[in-house]
Amino acid sequence: MPLSKLKKMFSNLFSKSEISLENINSLGNVYVEKPEGWFDKLKGKYGVAYRPVVKNLEARFTEAESQKQTVLKLRHIDVNYGSAFRKFKAVKDVSLNIYKGEILGLVGESGSGKSTMGNVIAGLVNRSFGSMEVLGKSVPKKRSRIKKDLRYFLINKIQMIFQDPAGSLNPHKNIFKITKEGLDNLTNLKSLFLKMKIDEIILKLDEKIKEYNLENTLNWNLKNLEELNKNSTNQAIEFLFSKFNTKIKALSKDSESIELKRIAAYLAVSKTEVKNLQSSNLRKEKREWIINTLKSVGLDSSVLERYPLEFSGGQQQRIGITRSLVMRPTLLIADEPISALDVSIQAQVINIFNDLKDEYDLTMLLIAHDLRMVEYVSDRIAVMYKGRIVEIGKSHDIAKNSYHPYTKSLLDAIPSLESKQGSLIGYVYNPEMHKYTDKIQPEWIQISQDHFILATHEEFNQWKNGNY
Repeated sequence: MPLSKLKKMFSNLFSKSEISLENINSLGNVYVEKPEGWFDKLKGKYGVAYRPVVKNLEARFTEAESQKQTVLKLRHIDVNYGSAFRKFKAVKDVSLNIYKGEILGLVGESGSGKSTMGNVIAGLVNRSFGSMEVLGKSVPKKRSRIKKDLRYFLINKIQMIFQDPAGSLNPHKNIFKITKEGLDNLTNLKSLFLKMKIDEIILKLDEKIKEYNLENTLNWNLKNLEELNKNSTNQAIEFLFSKFNTKIKALSKDSESIELKRIAAYLAVSKTEVKNLQSSNLRKEKREWIINTLKSVGLDSSVLERYPLEFSGGQQQRIGITRSLVMRPTLLIADEPISALDVSIQAQVINIFNDLKDEYDLTMLLIAHDLRMVEYVSDRIAVMYKGRIVEIGKSHDIAKNSYHPYTKSLLDAIPSLESKQGSLIGYVYNPEMHKYTDKIQPEWIQISQDHFILATHEEFNQWKNGNY
């Protein structure tokens, strides 16, 4: 095919969504897609993929980003299923931040795109458009483009709990093999165990030093030592068992202090434990690690030699949670973790998430359709409808002070003792109520701190007055 014809074909193919770099600035505030593979670079010769940014979008993030650590950053995410000519857009222009230590609830009806978003974040589904960053590291759109180092990084940082506990557990493996599988696949497992062991030693030392009122005598700084271990465990080991240990021994000789001798004895025992760990094959450590994690979800070591089908649905879900937790992820994605469970068990699993958040300093994306359950455990809630986020805010604001008609319909669908006699359906959201055109488009309107709604100002004023 002649080159001129090929150029024309590509020009026609991308003309609807792309524009030349020379003309991009004329469009105002737009998001420009960065080229990743050869196909994107080929397209880039004829134009760049872009999208107009919804007005006030960055206002949702500016204040929070300055105060909190961003674990996950999503901008303008699309997910398409099907071919170019029969394309279904499951997720449309989703932008989201998840911050360190929070539980973000993602709610919506079946088919709203919630689980697709979870799968995109976990790397199980390719996104079609938009950018994704995990702890500042950019993640390519396609899984095939994720390099080895980044893949290990993501496995360490992100884990997922699936909706169907029975279907996600291998029936031919016992619980010990299922829960240790992730640990076996980690190449840096020994480094991880060493880092956690040193953290444990540092905290124990801090406790003893403060109990004996020796902070000033020893020039003790907990934060600096924790930061040193975070950056280099080998340097932390060198400091503790060489420099700090020498200092303790010298002071204890001069002062004959019983407290200093106790600290020196603890350091000697700890040094032996660290040496044993450095030369270990980690079999014993893995087993102890898994047993401790099982205890945190209400199970014990007696389950390790049994098989998934021997357990109830609630117990299977706890095992699924354990499998994810043994990796000590920074971000845990829970995809409808309670929908397949009996109502009496749902509250138990939700309470487990509450406890785990504090125990492991977890950051979590909790995907569900039960807004009341999500409200109970989440710090913030994002409401999703047909692939778009339409309202986002603190849990209390969404539950008690929401404005979007779709959020109202979700809340009205929840039975309560205060419900008026009559229809159980309550308010039904009709998407045709929006009169959007090319010139009239919704924007992000701030209602209160961290509470935003996607609407026009005219719509918001109507909804604020109760006119739906």
